[in-house]
Amino acid sequence: MTKVYGHTLLELIVCLLICGILLSVAAPPLGAALQSNQQTQLLNQLVGTLNYARGSAVLDRNTVAICSGRTHCLSTTNWSNQLLIFNDQNQNGQMEAEERLLRTEVISENYIWNWSNLRHRSYLQFEQNGSPRALNGTLTLCRAGQPLKQIVINVTGRMRTQSPSATARCS
Repeated sequence: MTKVYGHTLLELIVCLLICGILLSVAAPPLGAALQSNQQTQLLNQLVGTLNYARGSAVLDRNTVAICSGRTHCLSTTNWSNQLLIFNDQNQNGQMEAEERLLRTEVISENYIWNWSNLRHRSYLQFEQNGSPRALNGTLTLCRAGQPLKQIVINVTGRMRTQSPSATARCS
């Protein structure tokens, strides 16, 4: 007589039950980790974009601007969908036909960057020396009206990241 090796239906159900319990315990922390990774990726993306614009201004000896928009700059400080990085020859913060588009950067859905600066401009510019043309300020990453992370740009154009301050806003 030959022996049949296998598992019973009861053993299979117990294994599936254990796997289900482990999955339900692990899913919430995994979701939080994925969201945290996405926020870090968005933060790194914008820091890279800002460094690219600043470096282009220094290397090309030209003013480079960043604004939100698809084909032209929008007059909003809430940057969403897409960013335009361009040589701003007339230094007005608006992309015009004769100005060269250097790069576009797509912002993930459901997220916005709120740009706040003392001059209340909807754009950011870097001069030939890498300074932000007196447009130093703070970019706040927001989702569903909640501030998540911040990038602070000082008067020399250097950047640092931080957790949102108590005064951070998303409007």
